[in-house]
Amino acid sequence: MSKVQLCLSGGGARGFAHLGAAEALSELGFEIVRISGTSAGALAGSFLAAGFEARLVLEILLENKIFKMFRGSFRRGILKMDKVELFVQQYLPTTFEELKIPISIAVTDILSGKVYYLESGNLIPAILGSCSIPGLFKPVKYNQLLMVDGGVLNNLPVEPLKKFKEPIVGVHVNPIGDIAVPKNTWSVLERTFQLGVLSNTVYREAECAVLVEPPELKNTKVFDYKKAQEFYKMGYNQVMKQEKEMLEKLNRELVVK
Repeated sequence: MSKVQLCLSGGGARGFAHLGAAEALSELGFEIVRISGTSAGALAGSFLAAGFEARLVLEILLENKIFKMFRGSFRRGILKMDKVELFVQQYLPTTFEELKIPISIAVTDILSGKVYYLESGNLIPAILGSCSIPGLFKPVKYNQLLMVDGGVLNNLPVEPLKKFKEPIVGVHVNPIGDIAVPKNTWSVLERTFQLGVLSNTVYREAECAVLVEPPELKNTKVFDYKKAQEFYKMGYNQVMKQEKEMLEKLNRELVVK
């Protein structure tokens, strides 16, 4: 079984594609030995790091109506992450050290204007901070940090993985396509945030041995949680489409290293 590291981007509801990609990688015989993630990638990655199978994570998220925890805030102003916190506490361990697979979670500290990669200590605040979308949720305070969405400064956090020998599989679920003229302020904000996080992603894609980016996601909205199962299939199908490329590139990189 070939060992790989998994780097998961942010992307709102599109993050369900991360889970589909993880399932496909497992079916192809790749063992994920290390994960880094931001925002939606931090949430999906933490469940995978805790030992949950991708398909089970999908079921858990749908059963608990994760979409309501996020979408429910859009029209009510800035909220705390209380509901999300209660949810993750039900399923995930308290600390990074209790996870079965090491994970690095990217968060943006709005006080220093820097990105931090959290890898030890309390897990839950790291997830909440990384998922705290500016303008929707209140920043999460943790130690000396005041954290918001990690994707603000790094939406494809390859840096924590580069020092290890296993090749990196990047899953980017925030591709940009053309859109119709925005009909409201929220649509403008959503698009602006998308463009902003894309700008810090492009040059990091080259650090991945293989980049998985389902092109169909370009025609979807970041917060369209009704399409969760479709997004899952997009991630799964894209990995399967790249099977030959993966086997060649990843095995070659393992030999070189």
